[in-house]
Amino acid sequence: MIKLKLTILAVAVVSFFTNSLTAQNIKEIQHIKFDDLGWEQLGDKLQRKYVYGEQGMLALFKMDKGAKVPLHQHPNEQTSYITKGSVKVTMQGKDYIVKAGEVLIIPGNIPHQFECLEDGTLDVDFFAPPRKDWIEGTASYFGNNGKTNNKLEVVAAMDIRPGDVAVSAEGRVFATIHPLGSQKTQLVEIVNGKAIPYPSDVYQKNGKKASDATFDAMLGLIFDKNNQLWVIDMGLELGKTRLWAFDISKNKVAQKIELPLSVAPKGTFMQDVAIDEKNGFAYLADITNPGIIVLNLKTKKVRRFSGHSSLQAEDKDMIIKGKVTHFGGKPARVAIDPITLSNDRETIFFGAMNGNSWYKVPAKPLREGKSDTIISNSIQKAGNKPFSDGAITDAEGNHYFTNLQDHAITKLDLTGKLTNIVQDKEKLLWPDNVYQGPEDWMYISVNQLDSTPAFTGAGDEGKPPYYIYRFKK
Repeated sequence: MIKLKLTILAVAVVSFFTNSLTAQNIKEIQHIKFDDLGWEQLGDKLQRKYVYGEQGMLALFKMDKGAKVPLHQHPNEQTSYITKGSVKVTMQGKDYIVKAGEVLIIPGNIPHQFECLEDGTLDVDFFAPPRKDWIEGTASYFGNNGKTNNKLEVVAAMDIRPGDVAVSAEGRVFATIHPLGSQKTQLVEIVNGKAIPYPSDVYQKNGKKASDATFDAMLGLIFDKNNQLWVIDMGLELGKTRLWAFDISKNKVAQKIELPLSVAPKGTFMQDVAIDEKNGFAYLADITNPGIIVLNLKTKKVRRFSGHSSLQAEDKDMIIKGKVTHFGGKPARVAIDPITLSNDRETIFFGAMNGNSWYKVPAKPLREGKSDTIISNSIQKAGNKPFSDGAITDAEGNHYFTNLQDHAITKLDLTGKLTNIVQDKEKLLWPDNVYQGPEDWMYISVNQLDSTPAFTGAGDEGKPPYYIYRFKK
């Protein structure tokens, strides 16, 4: 029965997403927009991106003068074509200076090292067969294996997939359980590394039919400045979108707000929320009919803002481990997902999961019920972002994104610069959300979401445990 319900849920989610994410068979035809791939920071002044098929791998290196690839060897034949700049390749006691327009072919198992001689050098490499050590993340000749120096600490190792994580002012850790995972538990508190049903087992679905009295499909959650926990219940089975609020000092439900079907009809997929406790508003992001839902928490009046191009997915492929991720048999095109608020609650930030643009809009016109035209004219681009499932904005105005393609957390600072502040190709397997807790701790939920049946189109390829990590900001 549980398997049947999971299958039904997966089918439902596919229809909600418009498109879906699934692993691609390397024997299938792949049409990839190479420019849309994210860059991996391998070392000082050195970045890489790559794609591969069954028999070969194509890679692009971008580097500046002084960048080095340490001495290493591999069984793969390597063809290096320098399109811009120049490099020095040392092997078998000889230096080879390779300039723009020249090609160097390196047979397998010959130790070699690279040094960049000019800023802005571009090196196109082809490997046959594909580099298994890259794909599996076992290459170690850079010393960090695609990891930044930030240390990831395990908060919880779980046999069920966390959705989002949120942390209270005193450091209590809460998480939703992703609806593509368990149908038993929906909301938990992490106590001594264990997931405990919250506020009690009575509210959990426990594999039963959804009801008004219990949770259904919880996902986005956040604390407001009053330390009240807010959680979105998407109602995938019940057909109702509800916003729950919890008084964690009493471990009790403080509010349960049901959105009207006229604004949030059955099939709505709201998976992120921002709370303005100062003015009494909630802003929810819907990816099914891309839009921002504006909820007055005092009057319970609701409106939808939709139709603007900034709410839509960009026509760009999501590349994870060199493969285009699919959903519903087509390349993923997931619309508005992360949504955050400025510290003064006067600016809303948002962007599509499948997109590299981060937008901002004044909150006042939405609070005051201004026309869609006025709101649309006030939307501006705030900066660039990676393909991301989650984001948070800190008190200083910096933005932090889960970076799905680079297996990283990426910071957009006040100067507009994007930096991977923590990256780990082995641990950050679909970082779902990022959250700032007390004492500058940053928390990440990691759930291998692209391995679920809704993504693979087949069985569950996930390998527990799934993790909640933290690291110092």
